[in-house]
Amino acid sequence: MKHSAVPAASLRTFMSFSHDPHRARGSQQTGATLSRKPIGSRVASMLGAGLLALAWAMGSQAGDAVRAMPVSAFIDTLGVNTHINYTDGAYANLRNVADDLTWLGIHHVRDETPGGTVPLSSYAFLAQRGARFNLFLHSPIPTAVELSAQLNTAVPGSVAAIEGLNEVDNFPVPYKGLTGTAAGLAVQREIYRRVHSEPQLAGVAVYDLTGFDPKPVDTRANAADYTNMHIYPQNGEQPSYNANGDKFMPPAIELFKKFQRPNVITEFGYFSLPQSGWLMIGVDEQTQAKGILNGYMDAAAAGVARTYAYELLDQKPDTQGKENEMHYGFFRNDNSPKPVAHAVRNLTTILNASALPRAGADKRGAPPPAYTLSGLPVSGNSLLLQKEDGRFVLVLWDETQIWNRATGTPITNPAADVELDIGANASSVVIYDPLVSATPLASHRNVRRLKVAVPDHPLMLELTFSGTQGT
Repeated sequence: MKHSAVPAASLRTFMSFSHDPHRARGSQQTGATLSRKPIGSRVASMLGAGLLALAWAMGSQAGDAVRAMPVSAFIDTLGVNTHINYTDGAYANLRNVADDLTWLGIHHVRDETPGGTVPLSSYAFLAQRGARFNLFLHSPIPTAVELSAQLNTAVPGSVAAIEGLNEVDNFPVPYKGLTGTAAGLAVQREIYRRVHSEPQLAGVAVYDLTGFDPKPVDTRANAADYTNMHIYPQNGEQPSYNANGDKFMPPAIELFKKFQRPNVITEFGYFSLPQSGWLMIGVDEQTQAKGILNGYMDAAAAGVARTYAYELLDQKPDTQGKENEMHYGFFRNDNSPKPVAHAVRNLTTILNASALPRAGADKRGAPPPAYTLSGLPVSGNSLLLQKEDGRFVLVLWDETQIWNRATGTPITNPAADVELDIGANASSVVIYDPLVSATPLASHRNVRRLKVAVPDHPLMLELTFSGTQGT
């Protein structure tokens, strides 16, 4: 869709959490929040991953002790948008879609409810290959809910969430005499009621709608199980920190905290069509990869339950390089992987790799290291993860400027020199850069302190302590 005129003073706030600049078609997408109303043990179980991420983030920020997020919980935060209903482009090849998701190591997919031009069997095919769907609804709502229930029955557990209307500020839907935001909020309550009263959707969470101003809204009770937002950093800027004062992800998350729900980000991304100027300018493919990796990390560190990057594939060819919407993909239109696809695959490969068990080793390993970082700039971040075999992965990244808005070219900044004190002697420290490879860049033995050059994207330090498997 074309950009609407927005006053310059309000542009960044507006664009940061609700605007969907690439939606050239009238497809509807949705989002939700966490409800306090008892909705059954299966729903409580389903919400567990979101609550775990939220509880981990809150505990990590409390400052009492260093806590580690389980690797499995982190990987469960990773999602991606698809467009199975677009049968006139790259998404028509469902086998490629399934293979790409497996290759990336991502299972959570956001797409429109079955129906229309695409049969239920297409969704079932992907579900049988491991896809777990967040389905955003379209009108009529009763039919959309019924089709979602049919999919969840055909492949049990394939529907992870149902999402409300997409960006009602951009795609308003009338409802029982109401218009605009009022109509969207009313539809959301109907969606919530129908989903949680449908036996075939027991345990399925409801994500809130997007595109409404949360400030005048008092509650999301009986409307959604998760709050929901769309975040598109502007002008090639980083997701969470920019030296000019722009911040995209943190203020969006802050706006919804009053609802006391875990939250999701159902759209987030950069398009890989380098441009200069203002308003959703594109970046090159390498910068896209940095931004997506940083966004995934920022969201998990902030306790976001799941982040659906936009999107899996470049939908159609764009030989003239004029269609921004055709360049958001992890994969190009010919299904060749962009740097972002390689980087995400490297990330999940590194995290999923387990050490060979050692006789007598404690799988739980050592307690989380009480690490300290000296020299990490204000733009720097850290996230501590723990593998099932007991090893830890300390992720460090520095959100320095990565794109020159004036020239439309990438910026290369020197890495930040950071002194890491692990807090205890590590028998092994192995360093990875997922932007480069899934193989180690360097390794160290029997070390407690070391200097780390932290780049403008995630650097991963795998820490092994005595008593851990594989040591």
